[in-house]
Formats: sequence, structure tokens, C-alpha cells
Amino acid sequence: MPNIYDQHRAAFANVSAYIVMKNGERIASVAFKYPRDGAGRLYAYVHVFGTEMVRGFAGGYGYDKHSAAVEDAIRKAGSTEPGHLRSAWLDTVDAIRSAILDTNAGGQYWDRRLRDAGYDVWQAV
Repeated sequence: MPNIYDQHRAAFANVSAYIVMKNGERIASVAFKYPRDGAGRLYAYVHVFGTEMVRGFAGGYGYDKHSAAVEDAIRKAGSTEPGHLRSAWLDTVDAIRSAILDTNAGGQYWDRRLRDAGYDVWQAV
């Protein structure tokens, strides 16, 4: 019988996922799909609950592709919502966007920027 941990490792070899929480409530998820060769596009899927999921990417190598892909995605978040339908979730998107795109973060990774802004970020996969 195959080892369950080996099966899990094989099933999720090219992905990782995180949950974002605020005040003990899960408010968003971030998932990464890795390129098989390491140099292709790294995709980030960002879903702030109550809004449409968005996807960003970063290519090449030699820099923090995770943060670049999340930054690319969060720039698109909430953009499909008409202004008159603005919800509290879009305020959450704006707060997360502000934290992730913080130009004063000094090169910190995307998850560190969220933690510094008061969010909890936990790796799920």
C-alpha cells in the first residue's frame, strides 16, 4: 500500500496554498501553481471572499516570483464590481491591496507585508 504522505506530496508537487485571516475569520485564499521547469510562469490565484477570484503571474527567475505574481493578481481584484455595488468586501480588497503593494515594505515577501498589516497568513498546502 502506498504511503499517504508520498501520495500527498505527488498530488500537490506543483502547487501551494495559503489562507488569509483577520480577527480569526478566513477572508481570502492565495494559491500558487508552479512551472514544471522552474523558469516558466508562476501563477497566483487570489480570492478575497465576496469578490471574483483573480489570477496574476510572474515569469523568469532570480527574484521573488511569489510576491510579483500576487501583486499582479491583487491589482486586478475587485475591478469587475461596478462602483454603485461597492460592498464591504471591496473595502477588504482595498486594504489587502494596500498592504501587498506597500512601496515602503523594503523588499518583504507578500505574506510578511500582510502580517505586518495585521493579517494572519497560514500555509494550507
